[in-house]
Amino acid sequence: MEKIQLFAKAVVLLLSIISGFFGGLIPHRADRYYSEEEIEQFTAVSEAAYPAGMIIAIGGGFDSEDTFRPILERSLAHVHKEHPHMLFVPTASHDEYAENDAILTRFASAGCTTEVLLVSKETAQAAAEKFARADIVYATGGSLKFLTENWSEKGVFEAADAALKRGAVLMGSSSGAMCWADKGWDDTEADTFRIIHHSPFVGMGPGFAYYDCAGLLPFCLTPHYDSINWRAYTYEAQDADYPSVCIENGAALVYDGGRYSVLSDAETPTCSVFLFHPARGIRFVNLRQDAMLAAVADGEIRTQRANG
Repeated sequence: MEKIQLFAKAVVLLLSIISGFFGGLIPHRADRYYSEEEIEQFTAVSEAAYPAGMIIAIGGGFDSEDTFRPILERSLAHVHKEHPHMLFVPTASHDEYAENDAILTRFASAGCTTEVLLVSKETAQAAAEKFARADIVYATGGSLKFLTENWSEKGVFEAADAALKRGAVLMGSSSGAMCWADKGWDDTEADTFRIIHHSPFVGMGPGFAYYDCAGLLPFCLTPHYDSINWRAYTYEAQDADYPSVCIENGAALVYDGGRYSVLSDAETPTCSVFLFHPARGIRFVNLRQDAMLAAVADGEIRTQRANG
């Protein structure tokens, strides 16, 4: 029975991927879910949280130099420096990296000075000092579990908060995107019987679990949302008591001083970012239609937390 139920869910998720493009054509403006007064109030709260900072959360993709260029240029434009200092943080990759890593090379070629932080191998003080020097921070993908364990131990979450407050750009792909949010949902647990990405779409695979992250964006963030195994988060998001943002490969969510926008890989221009906020009746809403909706939901959650 469990196998049949999982297979049925997999079929539904496959259909949702196919229909995702057409769903993006349906308008879902913020005023459909919030009053004018709420939109004004909550947007102001979102903008006041980190008025100088930027977060670029990449779901995946943007692998080539050409497709990554818009993200690179967006981050450099925000910093407004001739030679920004870029900090490369491969914690989720278990602090393993190549000196000629494509991301490091692209930022160096754009005129940045670069530095690497191996969190598991350095002191909390060294981590804080490197974050304090950084204009741009790039966190790699990999194990969110390993990242959260080491960042908690070395005070990196606090260092990231301080960097965003002073106007730095925090960015990354997959786990390097989830780490800036309240929570991430990652497949780093023991193998279990679940929905998988390839035919027959049910089988054994690493189990998913929630991880508490930096909390700079008040969402649970999920990348790779165009992959059926990650699309399974839909069932979690529809019943959660907090909002969720799901980012497809080839898309990125940008937070810029409280204002939100969606970037797409030029090779996958229809890929997007989706918002779930069950308390407001928001389910599977394409933020390409009205990214302001993310800012309103952001400000609403921050207001609720401030009021206890």
